[in-house]
Amino acid sequence: MHAILEIRNLTPQERAVMDALLRSPDPVSQRELMSRMRDAPSQATMSRVMSGLINRGLLLKEGETRGARFSLTQDARRVATDPRRRTPIPYDPGRIGGYVPNQTHWLPEKAAARMRDAVEQAGGQRLDASTYSRAIAERFLIDLSWASSNLEGNTYDHLSTEMLIKYGESASGRDRLETAMILNHKAAISLMMEGLDGAFPDAGSVQRRHVLMMRDLLDPAELGSVRRGAVQISATSYRPSSDYVLLTAGLSDLLAKAGQVEDPFEASFLLLAGLSYLQAFGDVNKRMGRLLSNEPLLRAGLPPLSFIGIDKTPYILGLIEFYEVGSTGLLAEAIAGSYEMTAPDYIQALTIQRVPHGLELRERGRIAHALGRLFRDRTPDAGIPGLVDEVFGGLNEADRGKMAEILSETADRASPASAFLYGATETDIQERNAANRGALLMTLAWLQT
Repeated sequence: MHAILEIRNLTPQERAVMDALLRSPDPVSQRELMSRMRDAPSQATMSRVMSGLINRGLLLKEGETRGARFSLTQDARRVATDPRRRTPIPYDPGRIGGYVPNQTHWLPEKAAARMRDAVEQAGGQRLDASTYSRAIAERFLIDLSWASSNLEGNTYDHLSTEMLIKYGESASGRDRLETAMILNHKAAISLMMEGLDGAFPDAGSVQRRHVLMMRDLLDPAELGSVRRGAVQISATSYRPSSDYVLLTAGLSDLLAKAGQVEDPFEASFLLLAGLSYLQAFGDVNKRMGRLLSNEPLLRAGLPPLSFIGIDKTPYILGLIEFYEVGSTGLLAEAIAGSYEMTAPDYIQALTIQRVPHGLELRERGRIAHALGRLFRDRTPDAGIPGLVDEVFGGLNEADRGKMAEILSETADRASPASAFLYGATETDIQERNAANRGALLMTLAWLQT
């Protein structure tokens, strides 16, 4: 368990022992420790409390029996100290600067495996980016707009967010700032999805998304601008840089490296943690991190990271751990847990609603013509590649291969009622598909002999 989480689950007696150890820079015996406590428990109780702290990874024991001495672990001492009293931790340019795409890994393999398994166990369906965004656009807009705003304290519930996004109906009793936060998420998410067919975002495009995310909520001069002043983050001793040149370069470097990372889950995590750490803008850096973390996933045709159901405490404390010591384990666990919960729902929605490949939209007319010939001539699957070469000879080799898959799948699953779409008859479809299945069975029987 992580010390930053354990420290928040202490009993009053455990807290008293921790406070006494914080006042002891050197290891102390149990007897010495009890003498420094205002209301020390009995020796038996003290032994039990200290044993529990050792088991939770907060306390170190040196030696045995009466000669044993105790001290806080380094992590326990750090997180148990009030952030205002800790030594400030400055921004480390090497955190992002030293990241090497496809060699450095911020996302631990265990968390990455959980995210991959969530997709595979739900069916593993992927779509090309040009169609995937349209398939889940409305649902994703609502989910991320609500969850990301909720993490910032917004009191809109999920249904009220849906009513606002779909119908423009603001919830009664909510102030205009909360309504604007939801609508701004919608605008920024929409801009991201509209650009999935283009180049990976650079600093300029991210700055435009910041404009949309903070419209009417920030001084117009600050919209989309890399900050020049200091920024404070509560509950941590981390102090982000206020160097405009360093922040500008860091933002460009982070985005360039994320665009080179081949694993979409690693790229997603890099953007989430990196943007939060950099704090390039005067406000909403975590919101921007949550938004941008979806860019690699959507481009890879994977379910998005909506942050629905994420455990807020590990998420926030995980960010603090990354700020202060560069540890990503706690944050990764929170992200993987949320993704495991939501990814299957998105895949199921895609399975129910078939989404056409980009080729099907661009070549709809010629596809209908080819299918009409295929049904009327009773062309089996084995003859489809030749038909594709004849009708779609202008396409590149990869697209012709995909087109053969499209024709084969569409023909084999076509209902007789759809015959009119292809200039064929119901009998054409029934007889062609029956003959094709017979040919496939004969082939399989021959292969087994």
